[in-house]
Amino acid sequence: MATKLDDKNLSGVIASIPKKGFTAKFWQDHRSVFVQGSGVAKCLKALNDRDVPPSGDPSDVPLSSLQTVIDYYYKLEAALLKAKKKCTGAQSHTKKFCDAFIKAALKRAEEAEKRLKSIAKDEAVKEKQRQETEKEYAKFKKQQEKEQDLMLDKLADLDKRARNVTKACEDMDQDIKLATADVNKLIKGLDTQRDGNGKIVPEIAKRFESGLESIQKKHKLPLHGQNLKTSLPKIFKEMTKQLLTYDKLDYAKQQRKSARASLMEASDSLQDAKDSFKIYAEAHKKLAFALKETA
Repeated sequence: MATKLDDKNLSGVIASIPKKGFTAKFWQDHRSVFVQGSGVAKCLKALNDRDVPPSGDPSDVPLSSLQTVIDYYYKLEAALLKAKKKCTGAQSHTKKFCDAFIKAALKRAEEAEKRLKSIAKDEAVKEKQRQETEKEYAKFKKQQEKEQDLMLDKLADLDKRARNVTKACEDMDQDIKLATADVNKLIKGLDTQRDGNGKIVPEIAKRFESGLESIQKKHKLPLHGQNLKTSLPKIFKEMTKQLLTYDKLDYAKQQRKSARASLMEASDSLQDAKDSFKIYAEAHKKLAFALKETA
């Protein structure tokens, strides 16, 4: 039921505006019929449709609607000014009602604008933080990629070294087998040089000793023996230990697999060369023992 404004109730109605005045019904219940059609009720309904409560408080208005709500506060102000202009002396109470309503609308508009600015400021801070985070992440990722590339290079180098060890062992194995064959030829030849008592004359023994020394020199047996005994096992041990340090690198699975396969091949080649050297050592020992059987 409409309540006609008078000196007694005007202050109470005005005091109610920031509490429950932002509805079309409140406006229509208290304004003079002479100011209807000004668009005030339409603006109030639009505000309510956008989650503005009867108090007009914009605190809980969704961010997506906040700018539109601000616009409607100012449209409400314009509509109230239009209604105010329609007031004559007989509508003095409605005129004061409009003034108070304008003041309340502008206050709510200011609150909404402050909230929007605060949100914008917060968003700007968040955006700056996001950009800084992205920048730090990009820096971290670049450093990580650099470290990964370094690890991959080290793994590739390890793989290459293992293949080089394999090649070196294969070359040594070939040398040792050739030396063994040459020593066996000397052993056979020596058997034909024995006298009637099965002895070997010193001159012949000396010539065969010289031949044995030539074989050792030609096929670099002292060096091969040293490498097989100490240098290569040490290198292989270091490479095996190095490979273990890459076990947790998920991004290098393929490279680890390749390096491990190369190390296994190197290990097999090293063992083959060692076995061949043992066979050579037996032949060498056999010839050296035979050369002691001089006449």
